[in-house]
Amino acid sequence: PSTGLKRILMMRTNRVEASVLVSLLVITFLQRPAGAIFEKGNFPWKVKLHAWQEAPMAEALGDCWYLNVGPTGLRAQITHEHPSCFTIRYVFKGSPAAGKIHPGDIVVGANGTRLERPHRFGRLTVDGWDGPLVDMAELIEDSQGKDGKLHLTVWPGGDRGGEKTVTLQIKPIGRFSPTYPFDCPRSDRLIAQFCDALVETYEKETPWKKRNSWRRGPHTASHCILALMASGNRKYERLVKSIMSGYSGKRYDSTAAGGFPSWGCGYDGIVMGEYYLRYKDKRLLPAMESLAGYYEEAQDWRSGGNSHKPFPAIQRRIAAGGPKGYGAMAAPGGLAMLGMSLFKAGGIEYSELAYARIHQAYLQAAKPDVVSIVYGFPAWNHAVITLEDKSKAKSGKGTGYRCSTGMKGIGKYAVTWPTKSDPRWKPTDWVAGEADRNTVFESANWRLVVRTMTLPEPTKPYQTTRFCSEAPVGLGALAHLVGNKGNRSWEYLGEHCANSCALGPREWLQGHASSSMHQLWVALGASRGDEKAFRGFMDQVKWWFVMQEDFRGSCLILPDRDRDTNSDPYYAPHMLPTANAAIILALNRRRLQITGAGTPASAPAYSSRRTSASRSAAEPPMRAPRTLAPERLATLNRALLRILEKLSDGGALTPKPMLLSKTRAKVWLAEANSDGKLTFQVVGGTKKVSFAFDGLSPADRATLSLLVAELRSESPDAQAMAGVYLEAAGRVDEADRYFAKAGETSRSKLEALFE
Repeated sequence: PSTGLKRILMMRTNRVEASVLVSLLVITFLQRPAGAIFEKGNFPWKVKLHAWQEAPMAEALGDCWYLNVGPTGLRAQITHEHPSCFTIRYVFKGSPAAGKIHPGDIVVGANGTRLERPHRFGRLTVDGWDGPLVDMAELIEDSQGKDGKLHLTVWPGGDRGGEKTVTLQIKPIGRFSPTYPFDCPRSDRLIAQFCDALVETYEKETPWKKRNSWRRGPHTASHCILALMASGNRKYERLVKSIMSGYSGKRYDSTAAGGFPSWGCGYDGIVMGEYYLRYKDKRLLPAMESLAGYYEEAQDWRSGGNSHKPFPAIQRRIAAGGPKGYGAMAAPGGLAMLGMSLFKAGGIEYSELAYARIHQAYLQAAKPDVVSIVYGFPAWNHAVITLEDKSKAKSGKGTGYRCSTGMKGIGKYAVTWPTKSDPRWKPTDWVAGEADRNTVFESANWRLVVRTMTLPEPTKPYQTTRFCSEAPVGLGALAHLVGNKGNRSWEYLGEHCANSCALGPREWLQGHASSSMHQLWVALGASRGDEKAFRGFMDQVKWWFVMQEDFRGSCLILPDRDRDTNSDPYYAPHMLPTANAAIILALNRRRLQITGAGTPASAPAYSSRRTSASRSAAEPPMRAPRTLAPERLATLNRALLRILEKLSDGGALTPKPMLLSKTRAKVWLAEANSDGKLTFQVVGGTKKVSFAFDGLSPADRATLSLLVAELRSESPDAQAMAGVYLEAAGRVDEADRYFAKAGETSRSKLEALFE
C-alpha cells in the first residue's frame, strides 16, 4: 500500500500511537519558520507531465512540474527563499511573456500590488490554499477585466536592486461575475475555449497517444465527453456521437481481474446515462443492462463500496490462495450509484439491490452535522463461517457470488472469523439470531455472511455545520438527488452530502490518487447545496480557474499539496483540469443531470443582490461595473485604512459580524493598527486572528467599507466610499444603492476615482 494508506491503517489500528504522532507532527510544523514550504522529496517539482503542451519544457529541463502562472506562458516554482513570489523556471515561445521574462527572474507583484503572503505546501501545515497563487489570480483577473495589460513587478535574475516593471499583453476576456458561473459572459467564453482545446488534443497525435483519442484512463475520456455534452454546443455533437457509438458493444464481466475495472464501469454508467437521457439512443440499452448486472455482482457488500476489481474476482483469487488485495473504497461505489440514478431517471433497468445497499452505506456515513467519508464507507458487520456440509448455500455462479437462499437450510456451521484474538472482534450472535435476513456469499471452503441492516431514514433536513469535501460525498449528493425527485428522505441525505462539500472549499485540491476526480465531483456536489454556501465555495476557488489557464487555451493541473500519489500528471495533466473547468462553468447551462438539468432555470440568488437572470422584463439590464486605476485604488485603500484606525483608536468598533475570504466562521473587527494590521475576533468567542490590510481581497475590503458605512451612517462620503468598493468588486446594484444614500455631492466626488 501507499505511504498515505499505511498511515491511515496505522491510525485505525492504534489510536494511542496515532494521536501521539499527530501531536508531534503539529508541534514540528508549528516550529517551522512562518515562510517555510513543506515538500515530500522533490514533489511537485520533479514529476513527468504526459502532455504535448509541456513537451518543449520537458525537452529543455527534463521531468518537471512547475506552476502555471495563468495565461502568461510562465512556469514557476515557489521556493523556500522566496515563498511569497514566483521564481521563473521556463518561458514558452510564442507566449505573452516570451522575450520579456526569463528563467531566474522573480515575479514579486503585479499591477502595483506586492505579493506578500507565503505559500506552504504540505497537508498538515495550513488549512486551505494561500499565498501567491491566490493573490496573483486576483491581479490577473483585474487585467483581464480591463485591456489585458498585466504589469508584472520583476527582479531580473533575482536581483532585488534591479527591480523593474514588465508589461504583458494577455487576452482581455472580462472578469468573472459575482454570481459566476451563472449570468457570466467570461464563463461562457471559457466554456467554448476549453471545449475547443479538448477537441484539439483529441485530434492531435502525440508521443503518448494515437490520433483521435484522449489520454488513457477511465476518468480522462469520461470527463472530456461530459464536458462537450455539458457545453450544449451542437458543433461537438458529431464527435460525441462517434465516440459513444463504441459504447454500444460493451459487455461487463464481474470475474474480470485485469486492471482497475471498477472505476471504468462507474464512469461508463454516468457517461451512457447522460448520453441516453439526451439522445435516447437505444443502441446503448444492451450495454447499460449488462452494466446494471455488473454493479450488483461487483459490489463489496461488506460496506457498499467497490475495490479496484469486482468482488467475485477478488474472492476467487483468495480462494485460490492468492492475496486479499485492495479494500473497498467509497468513490467507485458513489460512481456506480450515480450511474444507476441516471439509469433510473431514463427508465432503464438498474440493480435495485445494489442501489439500496449503497444508499444504506451513505446513511451510515451521515452524522448529524456532516457526511463523514474518509476513504471507504463504514463496514457492516460480517463474518466468515465454515459449513459442515459444503454443498449448502450455493450461489449457482460459484465463488464470490450471492446465494439467493441466504442461510436457509445451511445446516451446521462454525464462525471462524472474527475470533476473540482479533482486535477487530465484535460479538457474532447476530449470525444465528438474524439468519433469515443475512446475506451469504459463496466461496470454495467457506461462506461470507454479511449482516443485513436497514437504517432509519431522515425525516427532516440535516443541520450541516462541518465539511467533508471528498469525491464520494459529492457523488452521494448527485446520486441521491438525480432520479429521486419527491423522495424527501433521499433529498435530505443528498442535500446533506452537498452541504458537506460546499463548506470545504479550502480542501478542494486535497484529493487522493486523482485530484481531478476529487475536484469535479466535490464542485458538482456542492452546487446542489445551500445557495449561500455554494456561493462561498465558488468565491474561494475562483483563483483556480485563473491560475491553471494556459496561454494556448487549455489548463494545466496544479499540484494538490503533498499528494505524490496523484496519478493525473501521468494520465492527462492538461485535459482533466480543462474538462473539469468546462463542466463546472457549464452549470449555468443545465444540459446534463450532473450540471442541473431539471432544476429551476433561473440563476440561484446567492446573495441579496439579484442577477439579470432573475429580473423582470420591465427592469433595465444591470450596467457593467467601472474600473479603478491601480494608483487610485491604492489611494482609496489608504483612506479606508485611516478611517478604520480612527474608529479603532476612538473605541467606536463594535461587534458587527462579517465573513471574510480568509475565515471560516463569522468574525468582527476588534482592532486596526497604523502598521496596517487588522485584528478580528470570532463572533461569540475569544479567539483572535490578524491579517495585513494589503493581503485582503477586494471582496474583503468591500466588506470593511460596508462596516464603515454602517458605523458612520451619517457620513455621505462613507456611503459613497462603500459604493466605490462594491462596484470595484462587481456588485453594481448594491453600489448604486449606496451612491443613492450618499447624495449627489459625495457621489460625484468619489465616482471621479473611476477611469
